[in-house]
Amino acid sequence: MQSHEEIKKKLSTSIEKMPSLPTTVEKVIQLANDINSSAKDILAVIQMDPVLTAKVLKLIHSAFYGMSKKITLKQAIVLLGINTIKNLALSSAIVGQMRESNVRIKTFDPHRYWEHCLATGIASRIICKKLQTDPQAVDEFFVAGLIHDIGKLVLAQGMPMVYAKTLHHAKANSLNGVESELEIIGIDHAEIGSMLAQKWSLSEVLVDSILHHHEPETKHGRLTWVVHGANYFAQKKGYVNAGEFGQPVLNPEVGEVLGLSEAEIEISLANLPEEIEKAAVFLQT
Repeated sequence: MQSHEEIKKKLSTSIEKMPSLPTTVEKVIQLANDINSSAKDILAVIQMDPVLTAKVLKLIHSAFYGMSKKITLKQAIVLLGINTIKNLALSSAIVGQMRESNVRIKTFDPHRYWEHCLATGIASRIICKKLQTDPQAVDEFFVAGLIHDIGKLVLAQGMPMVYAKTLHHAKANSLNGVESELEIIGIDHAEIGSMLAQKWSLSEVLVDSILHHHEPETKHGRLTWVVHGANYFAQKKGYVNAGEFGQPVLNPEVGEVLGLSEAEIEISLANLPEEIEKAAVFLQT
C-alpha cells in the first residue's frame, strides 16, 4: 500500500491534469462578478457558444424553473438575473464535464452518486428559500449542494484502485466516506473537492462549502452550513451517496446558526422527491 504522502502527491498531479472549465463559462463567471458588466455583456459571451446556449435554454424551459412560455436567452437573463444565469452555466458545465468521465469501480454507483448530489443541491435551494435569502443567491446554494461531493469523483477517476479499497473498508466497518478515506489514504473527498474547485477558480464561498460541508464551524458562512444540513437531510431521506455506510451526522449548532429548527428544515423538504424529479434535467445536460 502506498503511503499517505505518496497518495496525496498523486492526487495533486491528477487534479492538475483534469480539464479546466470551458473558456465561455469562465468568462461568464468573470462578467457576473464584475459590477461594471451588464446583461448585454453576458448575452454576447453565451451566444458565442451554441452548446452552452442550448444547455442554458433547456434548463430555463424545464419544469425546474416552470416558465409558462418559451423565452429567448436575452429575456431569460432579464427575468432570472445575471447571477442565476451564471450558476446555470456553471452547473451545466461541471455536470457535463464530470459525467463524461468513466468510473471503473464496481462498488461505486454513479447513479446513486449523482442522485445524492442532486438531492443535496435541491435541499440547499429549498433551505435557502426558507431562510428568505436574496433570490439572486438561491441558485448559488443549489450549485454548492450539487458539487459538494465532487472530490469523490476525483478519487474514483484518478485513483480507482486506492478508492476501491476505501469503499471496501467503509462497507466492512460501517464507516462514513470521510472516516474511511482518512484512515486509508490520509485525505478526504471534501479536501480533494476543494482543491479541484480552486483549480477551477470558483468563488471562495463555494470552495469553503465543499471543504467544510461535513464539519462546519461557527466562523463559516451560511452557505457552508446550509450545504451541511442539506447533505444530512438528503441522506436521512434515503438519498445516500456511494461510499457512505455509517450514519449521517448533523452538527447540533445548525439550528442556532441558521435560525431554523431541525423539524422546520425537515418539514420544508417534504416535497424533495418531486423537486428532484423536476431537476433531473440538470443530469441530462
